[in-house]
Amino acid sequence: MPYANKLVLFFQKAWEESSSESILQIQLLTALKNFVVALGYQSTKSYSMLLPILQSGINVNSPDELLEDCMQLWEATLINAPSMVPELLGFFPCLVEILERSFDHLKVATNIIEDYVILGGREFLNLHASSVAKLLDLVVGNVNDKGLLSVIPVIDILVQCFPMEVPQLISSTLQKLIITCLTGGDDHDPSKAAVKASSAALLARILVMNTNYLAQLTSDPSLSIHLQKSGFPGEENILLCLVDVWLEKVDNVTSFQRKTIGLALSIILTLRLPEVLDKLDQIMSVCTSVMLGGSEDISEEESSSDSVNSSKPHVPSKELRRRQMKLSDPINQISLENSVRDNLQTCSALHGESFSAAIGRLHPAVLSQLKQALKMP
Repeated sequence: MPYANKLVLFFQKAWEESSSESILQIQLLTALKNFVVALGYQSTKSYSMLLPILQSGINVNSPDELLEDCMQLWEATLINAPSMVPELLGFFPCLVEILERSFDHLKVATNIIEDYVILGGREFLNLHASSVAKLLDLVVGNVNDKGLLSVIPVIDILVQCFPMEVPQLISSTLQKLIITCLTGGDDHDPSKAAVKASSAALLARILVMNTNYLAQLTSDPSLSIHLQKSGFPGEENILLCLVDVWLEKVDNVTSFQRKTIGLALSIILTLRLPEVLDKLDQIMSVCTSVMLGGSEDISEEESSSDSVNSSKPHVPSKELRRRQMKLSDPINQISLENSVRDNLQTCSALHGESFSAAIGRLHPAVLSQLKQALKMP
């Protein structure tokens, strides 16, 4: 961009001279955001001016009218950053302080968290694990359904990127999502139904990617106590109740999430619980439906990724980074067909004649679909 260096000097001088004029500062922040977007990957040239302005603006004590524009500038800076720099990495705890004050800027805040995960990767998590845990625990359970629907996808990305570290880190948040799944009706409330479906798909991912952890979490006495306070029967097996939610919500999620739920249900077949056999017909019905239905979402991502890739071959944009992340998702690498086949064999070995009897009770249409999906004679 021509005159970029002169504009950097202009913004620096204008900001210094506008310290007592909030309306002028708001206009400057909007212009700065447009400047950063126009610079794109060359926005690093403006960091000597931009980052100090950003740091002063995202202070929790900033006036509300400035804070919103500063957060939008923060998001634009992250989206257009070619890589993470230490100064930007150091700003993250400010987000916790902002959300502790109010949830007014939750939507842009969730975008910023996602930007940090995608751009900062493991370095970000290593440095700010406690802030991430605190922030998610603060949001989940204290915001409305719309707020939850904006934050659950961010948790999903965190679990995808760090399946062994993140679930344990955010156990209290996950407990709240389990309680959301297992208590309260959603028959006449579309937003509650959407939260339940999204939460269920996230918990299915955790079972697939960190099976032992979800088994441990669902058998935690503290979760059982919290559930009972919400009216949940104490004698129920929590993991089996989650199975019922997966069976109920599998038609209300994306095809990618359907595969995730299918994989989770196939893992349930390996439990040493006789009740699993009572659900075999439903589990097989869902798994075969997913196997025979394909995965439209993934092919869409691939085509979108290719088109973005051709237009920006040099440095990945946030969109391309996000799509590459989705394509490298371990869920994409796991064969549901192989998982069902292997886990049926495990189920047979665990339950013997009871398993054979349960297979014999399968609905003829389900059995026929199962044979077709597993390419059995």
